Amino acid sequence: MNIIIGISVFLAILQSILFWNKKPGISVFIFTLACVLYLIYILNKNKRIENKKALIFIAPIILLSCTYFIFNNILFKALNAFVIVILGIIMCVYLCNKKIKCPEFIKKIGYVIGGMFEETSEVIDYCKIPESKGDKKTLTKLKKLGKALLIAIPVILIVLVLLMSADKVFKDIFDGIFLNLSKILSLKGIVNLASRFSVILITFLLCGGFIVNLVKDHTMFTEERKETKTSIKFENLTISMILTVLNIIYLIFSFIQITNLFIHTSNNPEFDYANYARQGFFQLMIVSFINFIILIIANINKIEKTKAQKVYNKIMSLLIVLFTIIIIISAFYRMNLYQETYGYTYLRIFVDFILITELLISVPVIVFLLGRKVDLLKTSIIIVSFMYVLLNFMNIDNFIAKKNIDRYFGNQSKTNFDINYLCDLGTDATGEMVKLLQSEDEYIVKKVNNYLLNQKENLRLVNNSWQEYNISKENARKILEDCHLKSNYYE
Repeated sequence: MNIIIGISVFLAILQSILFWNKKPGISVFIFTLACVLYLIYILNKNKRIENKKALIFIAPIILLSCTYFIFNNILFKALNAFVIVILGIIMCVYLCNKKIKCPEFIKKIGYVIGGMFEETSEVIDYCKIPESKGDKKTLTKLKKLGKALLIAIPVILIVLVLLMSADKVFKDIFDGIFLNLSKILSLKGIVNLASRFSVILITFLLCGGFIVNLVKDHTMFTEERKETKTSIKFENLTISMILTVLNIIYLIFSFIQITNLFIHTSNNPEFDYANYARQGFFQLMIVSFINFIILIIANINKIEKTKAQKVYNKIMSLLIVLFTIIIIISAFYRMNLYQETYGYTYLRIFVDFILITELLISVPVIVFLLGRKVDLLKTSIIIVSFMYVLLNFMNIDNFIAKKNIDRYFGNQSKTNFDINYLCDLGTDATGEMVKLLQSEDEYIVKKVNNYLLNQKENLRLVNNSWQEYNISKENARKILEDCHLKSNYYE
């Protein structure tokens, strides 16, 4: 327990040094790395690690923490903090359990979160000073110390004032100390100090409670519970009917997709492919999700009475996967057509990544349907984590700017170009945005010039500490220093 308390205090103080009144930068990587090392050390020391394969989750956690000093995307900065915590909790659940099924997995996630708050009381109790006969002696010593300070402090202050008036160099040294003390002792300084101490205390309690819940016997997380089977049961006729009817519907839909979308777009120049594509990619994405859920429920039931029924349901399930893949490809193709005409945005790229993720998940689903042993839940989490990390490291702002700017210069009519959207992007896109200064459109040149000018001024005014170090901002600062911007461009 002493180690848990000691390291929890260290992490609480570390987070205050790294994050208090600071923007996230390389500090996130340092703190995340410290937390992961601490977590693995404590779990290993208390012999709670039962599944070392779960250590694979360290990779996405550390990589996502690196994005805070490599890129400068506001959306991902907010989102990644949440994802890092969730991945850390998932890693803990898998590390502490050899085999775990979906219902129990979800319960364990809840036990980790709930138990963290519950076990803070254990941390508080441990930190309390025990009552003993020696308490009176301690109290007497404290009173003597208080009296000594009351007498010594005025004497020391008088001597300091006299020495400061006698020597200018000595005065300059202590002027800074007294200035800092006056700031701390001001109302604003006291509130700031109290707030900072409160955050340190809360962080200490949560860190301690989190680890105690994982390693101590008979906590919400470690206590053994009887697993209740919560599978959904359906009659074989119901499952077979749903699979058969869906396959017929998807067969008709796939035929329409192949004839109207994949063929007509290339053969019919009057076909409004962009608006046609816009009508369905979100709906198709949802349908593909529903299909995966139906497949899992249908194959977990295991209520087929004859071999023929088993074979039939397996064939129908595999056909559902095949049609799901066609639906995913159709949705992806629709989105691609729409992007070529109207450009790239966050939402459109996110849809692409979700569809590719679904396509990758269909592989373990097929393996599962063929009767091979595969942990669908864990495999799906790993695939989703991999794709999310990839989305972070594709440098989405730079990608959007590059694709839209390349479309703009390659499009003779210069249509469907949203310059206002691009001017909301951050420093990750600065290198691409500079290219628009070569545009023949005066409005676009003015807009981009002012956007870059504001960015340059903001980067110049901000004097970042080492905790806030960010490669994207440094690169943008260098690019803008070499860029000749006009200060008299106003709209």
